[in-house]
Amino acid sequence: MSLKVFAAKIFAKRIGTKTNKWVQNPHETQKKVFNNLIRSGKVTKFGSDHDFKNIKSHQDFVQKVPVRDYEELKPYINLVVDGENNVLWPGKPLYFAKTSALLRGEVHPYN
Repeated sequence: MSLKVFAAKIFAKRIGTKTNKWVQNPHETQKKVFNNLIRSGKVTKFGSDHDFKNIKSHQDFVQKVPVRDYEELKPYINLVVDGENNVLWPGKPLYFAKTSALLRGEVHPYN
């Protein structure tokens, strides 16, 4: 067995063990992911505007962050496009992609 194959088997076993752990505890895994996202989002304008520092649960999030459409998020998106840091997510995106049909109003974003 080559070193490459041996290393691949060890890596695959490690990944399999990690995957099984989160598969066996989906609620705990989801809570950890949620908490990590909120913690990362605290440093953003969106996080500051929506009091992420005091979000401790999904219920807190629901109360502090309203559901909105693209037009309601557009002021944040414009800040990002203008080059501001830490608006919707820490840092700056490397590039943008836009769906021209959506922006021209030819399709509804939720259909």
